[in-house]
Amino acid sequence: MAKLTSLQNENHKQQLSRRDLLKGAAGLLGGVALLSACVAPPTAPQATSASQPATAVSAQEPVTIRFSTIGWGGWLAEPWKLLVDRFDQSQLAVQIPNGYEDISEGYEKVLAQAAGGVGADVYLFETKQMQSFAARGFFLPLDDYVSISSVIKKDTYFETDWKEMFWNDKQILAPFDNSPAMIWYNKDVFDEAGVAYPPNKYGGWKWADFLETAQKLTKGTGAEAVYGWAGERNWAYLLNWVWSNGGMLLNEQKTECVIDMPETVEALQWAADLALKHKVQPSSADMGDAGNAGLFFSKRAAMAQKGTWWALDLKAQEGLRWNVAPVPDGAAGAFARNPLDAWGIWSGTKNPDAAWQFIEFLSQDESLNELAKAGLSVSKRAVMNSDIFLKQEPADVDWHLFADALDGHTQRHPDTAIYPEMNDLLKNEWEAVLNGASTVDAMVKNVKDPINKLLADCVTKGYCPPTG
Repeated sequence: MAKLTSLQNENHKQQLSRRDLLKGAAGLLGGVALLSACVAPPTAPQATSASQPATAVSAQEPVTIRFSTIGWGGWLAEPWKLLVDRFDQSQLAVQIPNGYEDISEGYEKVLAQAAGGVGADVYLFETKQMQSFAARGFFLPLDDYVSISSVIKKDTYFETDWKEMFWNDKQILAPFDNSPAMIWYNKDVFDEAGVAYPPNKYGGWKWADFLETAQKLTKGTGAEAVYGWAGERNWAYLLNWVWSNGGMLLNEQKTECVIDMPETVEALQWAADLALKHKVQPSSADMGDAGNAGLFFSKRAAMAQKGTWWALDLKAQEGLRWNVAPVPDGAAGAFARNPLDAWGIWSGTKNPDAAWQFIEFLSQDESLNELAKAGLSVSKRAVMNSDIFLKQEPADVDWHLFADALDGHTQRHPDTAIYPEMNDLLKNEWEAVLNGASTVDAMVKNVKDPINKLLADCVTKGYCPPTG
């Protein structure tokens, strides 16, 4: 981890959530035409016989491809650079001369690339963004490739992760990582306050225990204030509370917004009360530009909420003593939001076989082991349950909780083709609640009908096929 540690002094804003870097893509229902003239409707490659696998690429002349991620720059880039170099060195048939490329401008830049006919061959995509792009014809379906692959096989992945790879009954992406949104805690803040650490197994604490712990850790005012809870202000992290209370945002088929369920409303109010009533969570002004990560690093926040990817950042902070804890149990159990990233092939690629060869290379256990060593949790069960992940440094971190979360403590994310529009609605309304300018009841009322109208239109047009 020396390379990651050497990057710890980069601009602090870059050390915040990589997901904070991601800009919402243009709305689907108003933007399908952007790609329609530039990208042909995707057609799956024809699977070849077992003696001629789809990954075979002519060795006579090297094929060049491009690989892009979105928002994985800075200190998050090191594992990708390593794997691209290894791929180039492992064979000569397919090369990636531009190396690893990251798009810091977000998904609108990806759309612009495709519209200009200069998209990358392989993209690492957030699954929550996938469906709106799939509806545009952005991706090449992978079904025929997967059907003959000896590397990417359904039964080797966590079931919930695998299910998120599909749109309209077609496999659009190949699984890479998951990111259960755990409770991360700063040991020094707990020790200085004389508060016991959270439990290291699911079922060990409940919402009331969490609140009591956060209250014991909260003290001071102004620049000297220490907060027991520095949860994310992003509405999507509310799913931890919503699901654990038995609520939902969308129905199982993802065709209707059910945010007014009593269980959902109760969970939203609970989350709002952490900041507004109990004062254990800082306001946006109190967090400042450094965000909750900055408070955590400077011992002004005892607990924070992030996905597994945050381990890469924490490992780079010299002297920081930290660990993870499970989501506390609500009325329905303990469930963690689990956003995914996965690999896809742009439908405009001229070299689909070469692109697939690279995806299979990335999906090998040997490649995933390198990403797991960095602290990322991956969708392949064997890698997550191996010593590579479970016994990595720091050795005193309860890494097993991430694997435990993936076996029964996650639910399917409310991803649909109208996710960008839905995100905008929820983001603004939840921020108003946290700022004290609105209420949970007003938020629920303001978002339900607009989301349902978006969904109805999307379903009618065939962009939001019901899921099950």
